[in-house]
Amino acid sequence: MAKGVFRVAKLTLREAAKHFQVSRPTLQKALSSGKITGVQDGQGYWTIDHSELARVYHPRPTAGQQEHPLGVAKLTAANTPLNTSSATHDTDELVALRVRLDDAERRAAAAEALAAERGQHIEDLRRMLPPPEAAQSRRWWRW
Repeated sequence: MAKGVFRVAKLTLREAAKHFQVSRPTLQKALSSGKITGVQDGQGYWTIDHSELARVYHPRPTAGQQEHPLGVAKLTAANTPLNTSSATHDTDELVALRVRLDDAERRAAAAEALAAERGQHIEDLRRMLPPPEAAQSRRWWRW
């Protein structure tokens, strides 16, 4: 393997914000909370590994990539890695995970709608109840 083929890409906060569609303050908060890791130079500028950002945030497709219907960037000749069988397997696995995530989100939305409907039904039943009688305050010395 040629030297330098697997170079780790370092991004500045500005590049990371542009590539991953995340604001710079959000990235700074993630760095300070430890959600992502990065290296700060002597002047206070951060550099973050591309893989570290991809672990937490999803990169937006570049001009040469097409967006998959499930949100997965399709591989093109320009961005195909050397080991395409592994990349295809990873992409297929990612698509399957996205399908499962979409299904879970659909079920969560249905559960929220059901909870809202039940809450409305409970509120309707409360309105049907007669108002509680005003409790008369009795003092112990008046018994």
